[in-house]
Order: sequence, then C-alpha cells, then structure tokens
Amino acid sequence: MVGMIKAILLSNVFNLNKPQEECLLIPPPPLIQRLKYLTGLAKNCVSHKQRLDQTRFVIFDTETTGLHPYAGDEIISISGIVLKNGQIDTINYFDRYVNPCRPIPPLATEITGITQDQVQGEPDIFHVLADFLKFVGDGVLVAHNSDFDLNFINLKLKRFCQTKIIHPTVDTLSLSYALKPTLKNHTLDYLANFYNIPINQRHTSLGDSVITAQLFHRFLNILKERGVYTIRDLQNYLHFRAVL
Repeated sequence: MVGMIKAILLSNVFNLNKPQEECLLIPPPPLIQRLKYLTGLAKNCVSHKQRLDQTRFVIFDTETTGLHPYAGDEIISISGIVLKNGQIDTINYFDRYVNPCRPIPPLATEITGITQDQVQGEPDIFHVLADFLKFVGDGVLVAHNSDFDLNFINLKLKRFCQTKIIHPTVDTLSLSYALKPTLKNHTLDYLANFYNIPINQRHTSLGDSVITAQLFHRFLNILKERGVYTIRDLQNYLHFRAVL
C-alpha cells in the first residue's frame, strides 16, 4: 500500500491544459443552487446502525493562506481520499488547487509549497467545493482537527449560499484523545511517528489526507478491538470518553 500511496503523491493529477476560469468573489445563482443541492444530499445519508467497516469515509484536508478565515484567509488547495471496506482507494481521489482571489503570503508558500503562479487560472472556491461535494457524495467526512477545515468551507457556504456542510464528520484529533489519552501530543506529525506511518509531502492537502487516512485506518482497527462496530457505537464511545 505504501508504494501505491507514494504513486499518488508523485503523480501529476492536475490538468494543465484546462481553460482559464474567472475568479468569482460571489457565486452566480445556478452555482448557489448546485451547492445547496449537494450539501442537502447529506441529510439522513448514514444510518446509525451502519457498520464502520462498510462505511465510505472521505478523509480530506485543506491548505490555506493563513489561519484566520474571518480575517480574510482563503483556501488554496483541497484534497480527499476514500477509505471503504477497510481499504484506502489509491486510484480515485480528489486533489485540486483553488484560486484564492488574493495574493498568497510568502509564509504560506514556504509552508505549503503552493505559489501564486500555481493557483493562477485555477477555479475559485465555489466551483472547487461543488466538485468536492460531488466527490464526497453521501460519505462520512474525516479530518485531523476538522473544525479548522470546516470553518473555512462553511464560512463561504453560509455567507454566500445560505447552506453549510452537514455531513457526519469524524475528527481524528478528538478520536486520538479518546483512544490514547495519555499520549503527550496529538499532532499529525507526532501520531504519524507513533503509529509508524510514513510522512510524505507534509503540509500539502493530498499528503496530509493520505497520512490522516492511514491514521484513521489504524484507529478503526483499535475501535474494532474495543467493540466499536457501528456509527452509533462510535458516537457513544466519543461521548463517553469526552465526559470522563
């Protein structure tokens, strides 16, 4: 699996010949309706009785111009990778640059490796989110510190489209605290080293999605050993651990 995952990270998944797209600060009504429709598909999409080993999880990550969406920072890339039936799908995944419609600060380029030239001519966040939500479908979202990514996404969706992501979401940061509360750290880097997960292309949305997918795969095995088999079992487990 490691070899296949490395192939993902080394492959060129961007279509460099696609036409230039206009950067939209406000989405047109048809795109707003599409985003409302796609977010609405998540209503009652997953049964509480559904087994974790039969659930389609979409592990995702974003890279941004900074840490503060309410102060004008923007998403510059978003990626997602599927885990289903205990297997990480190394063929069908989502990986896109986003035109932030603003300059990328040098520090963001230093951390992510994403330059202004790379996002120039890429679609704006609304078009990319429409494609991402289509990729997610009725899956369960997974992210490390998911509130960070969802705050960026939902700020745009609520402000301009009067909707938001309502998909069931698993935060591997919270799950890590629940499973291993005595660990001294729960950062993605620390957990990857703790669970012997290779770290490749850190601080890229695809690289971090792959690391998080492998981490979540480890967590699912631990949960199974602890008698957590369904979505409801997982919700109850996280709630119980949170109140201890």
